[in-house]
Amino acid sequence: QNFQQWYEKLKDILKRKYEYVYLLNLTIRFVKRDQLTFLSYTKRHDSYAFVFYFRIKRNELGDNEVKSIHQTLIQLAFQCQGTFYLPYRQHYTYQQILQAYPMFEEFLEKKTSYDSIGLFSNDWYEYYRPKSTVSIMVNQINEVELITNKFSIVEQRRTNSFHKVISNEYLREKFRKFLQTVFNVEPVHVIFNYVNRAVRNPNNRNDDDIYLEVQNALKTRQFALIRKIFATLKQFRQLRCQINDMLRQQITIFKHLGYCGKIRDIVSIGDGGRCINELRQILKIKDGLVYIVNDRQRWTDIIERRTLFPIGRFVPCNFSNLTDVPIPSDSTDLVVCYMGLHHLPQNQLDIFLKVIYRILRPNGLFLFREHHAKEELKPLLDVAHMVFNAVTGVDCESERKEIRAFRTIEQWRSCVRQTGFQDTFIYDEQEDDPTDDIMLTFRKPETECINTNDTNEIISNKTYTKVSAYFESNYFRPCEWLVVRILMAFGAYLNHTPFYYFPFMKYISIYWSLSLTEADFAIRKYGIIAALFISPAFLMSITVGTFLTVAFLQLEFVSAIIRAIPAAQYKDEYEQLIIEKVDDHHEEFNFKESIDERINDIQMLKENHLYAIQVPRHHTFTSILKKFALHSIKFNLISISQQNEQIQLELAVNNNNEERLVWVKQRSNMDIIYEFKNPVDPNQTHIILRVKIRNLFSFIRECTRFEADNSLTIIQIYDHFYY
Repeated sequence: QNFQQWYEKLKDILKRKYEYVYLLNLTIRFVKRDQLTFLSYTKRHDSYAFVFYFRIKRNELGDNEVKSIHQTLIQLAFQCQGTFYLPYRQHYTYQQILQAYPMFEEFLEKKTSYDSIGLFSNDWYEYYRPKSTVSIMVNQINEVELITNKFSIVEQRRTNSFHKVISNEYLREKFRKFLQTVFNVEPVHVIFNYVNRAVRNPNNRNDDDIYLEVQNALKTRQFALIRKIFATLKQFRQLRCQINDMLRQQITIFKHLGYCGKIRDIVSIGDGGRCINELRQILKIKDGLVYIVNDRQRWTDIIERRTLFPIGRFVPCNFSNLTDVPIPSDSTDLVVCYMGLHHLPQNQLDIFLKVIYRILRPNGLFLFREHHAKEELKPLLDVAHMVFNAVTGVDCESERKEIRAFRTIEQWRSCVRQTGFQDTFIYDEQEDDPTDDIMLTFRKPETECINTNDTNEIISNKTYTKVSAYFESNYFRPCEWLVVRILMAFGAYLNHTPFYYFPFMKYISIYWSLSLTEADFAIRKYGIIAALFISPAFLMSITVGTFLTVAFLQLEFVSAIIRAIPAAQYKDEYEQLIIEKVDDHHEEFNFKESIDERINDIQMLKENHLYAIQVPRHHTFTSILKKFALHSIKFNLISISQQNEQIQLELAVNNNNEERLVWVKQRSNMDIIYEFKNPVDPNQTHIILRVKIRNLFSFIRECTRFEADNSLTIIQIYDHFYY
């Protein structure tokens, strides 16, 4: 109907004869509704656009004639519920701008807010901005100072925000818009009516009372559970829309700054990793590390990151008592924080920003979202947070403790600059967000670094014998050495605990987890063919890991059977020594302090200065016996666990020392049981022999001088099975 009305009257206008203006071309275009552009000429509905191509005389007469045509067309467009777009000539009045673009004054306000010193301008802006603002702008320009002093503590809780929003027409409409465009999980009229009714209830004295009533209304309404389920589903859908918009904002910023292709390692703070997967795909990041820094992991993280599996290393962080995070310095290219810095304790803000500065590489980016919290907007921001908490089920006590230390964008910029960041002055925001939630971008300054291009060129051109390697093999070397360390740990474990308590399955799990992680990095870096099919390191890793797994599975099976036997239950094991203290001058001898603190259950036998003491088995047993033998006070060993005949020990004769070997074989009161060469070190001979218990201490003392010159070593004195 509007199109036909416009078209019929347009024909009459075009048929007129003009002296200085010639219509060369007219195209008709279909333009879809545009809700992204702030000053959009199709904000309300889809439209047809008539694009005129004129040729005019380049003088005042031609300009006046085309101005007359423009005015006629503008008036006709208004009659037909249309608008106009004339970017090149100022042939319309300020009132006509307001009629066509009701948001124009808000645009001027945002322009003044974001560009308070008038850095960006053009002829169109200078012509149409109200002249009354000129003096104000001049004053602002003269008064603008870079806020560099230490940021001040701001108010973080208010008590009457609900009343201020509902009683103010401007804030009330912004609140409706918030429920419609930002937090549309419940019907707008439902939440608005609950809030309006609670505000007008004379029994509610402050925001806490209103919050309780709104939350109670949501819980006690008809079909509350079903409504809550639907609201949760809508919240997930809206979260996805917000994530998509945040992705758009970030990509726009990266393109402005020329960072596409330069980002590899990412840290996400305050959420479960939203945007990270999509960001890596869009930026084509194949390798690199991801850190997820948050207070705890939640099941909703799966929805945020859109995968069941973790997308990076989780780093727990107590934001209320922040000291630092276990992330290397100068190790990340991008830090993103969507949780809102206004929720941090104000005494933690400086620490938080310094941590981010530390972990960023030079030229790394820090992106975060914050509200431009002008004083008149703070009540709306409070209400937006409280309504979100009420709908999502946050209890009143937690709501009361929530920190909301809002600041203006200028104040936030000052806070971040004080830490050392550079302000890029690049920002973006969500369309139609009445809370003015703006994404800000800061850069860590670049430091002087050594240019290695010349050095690399010299190295590559230099003639010398070069050694080549499989580069991807480095990713699998930790797996090989982990096997070595597992076997070493197993051997060390047997020095003090029976084998059937060794954590075989845990080590198998650690090995394969490391293998998968390293393989993933290698694939992302070099591709699946080079990493898995060409690299011998991967084959070695799989082979060694398989042998380890098979062996440990068998040992775990045997261990489980042994552990099921009651008599095999592990407890501390001791040998009991009967010791004679020969020196009479130390009646009150402290065995724990003078010999070893691991000695237990010391009993003094009345006759002949005898003591019954308990010492741990295994390697500790050898160590304590040697300490007794070499102590300045002379001790004699009478028996070991009621055995007083012979005990076995193992010696090592080093460096093929024939003289020392002969000396051992000539000792009396002992028998050599077995002798063998060390397969790893043929210069070392091991001897297992039996010694009479009463002669053990004297034999240890005789061996001391040879242990000093490393020609002989007492490997171990063997204990007994315990029952």
